Amino acid sequence: MMNLVELEISKTQAIKIYLPCQKEDVGSFDIISVKYFREQMEYDLYVNDFAAEAIISLKNMLEEALNFKLQIQNKYLDKGIGYYHNIYYNKLWTTNDSSLTDPGEDFILWSTPTHIGIETFIYNVQNKIYIEICPIYKWNGSCPEDEDENKDEYVPFEVFLSNYKPIDIIVIDKSVAEKWFKLCCEMIEVFEANDKRYLNERKTN
Repeated sequence: MMNLVELEISKTQAIKIYLPCQKEDVGSFDIISVKYFREQMEYDLYVNDFAAEAIISLKNMLEEALNFKLQIQNKYLDKGIGYYHNIYYNKLWTTNDSSLTDPGEDFILWSTPTHIGIETFIYNVQNKIYIEICPIYKWNGSCPEDEDENKDEYVPFEVFLSNYKPIDIIVIDKSVAEKWFKLCCEMIEVFEANDKRYLNERKTN
């Protein structure tokens, strides 16, 4: 049974970090996953990758957001940054125009593999902190092959965009963000201590 760290948002919403061992034993290169839960629904946010990468990214972006340094432009507020991020990626794939600018680049927290297609952003709107979770178009640059497990889901990009909705856009209370930030700092200290311990054990073996 995997161990769990829960970042509570509300009584019906939480981000859950799945660890391969007790929290006090996790190292930087242990593999973890992160999911978002809303009532009975769950969504993959970070899948089977290094613990340090996920937690350090969260810590750094929370620090920026708590200092209101992740302000997004007003023109992205109506549909969420993920909508415009999808447009950018589709244009990049279809035109190969390297001069294009990704409006979501500074706000990306976590990404998932293409077959899952979910991206997580953190940003500020004035003095508020937002987490946005959104679907990402899965077929940029290609149509699904017969053996593609997602072939039955396939839709052209224009259809995807016309039906686009973010999975969720959540306002995070400052006190909640501060609590998460503290937890991230504690976990990073654990990573560093365990990494040092593992290294010393290897040297003595």
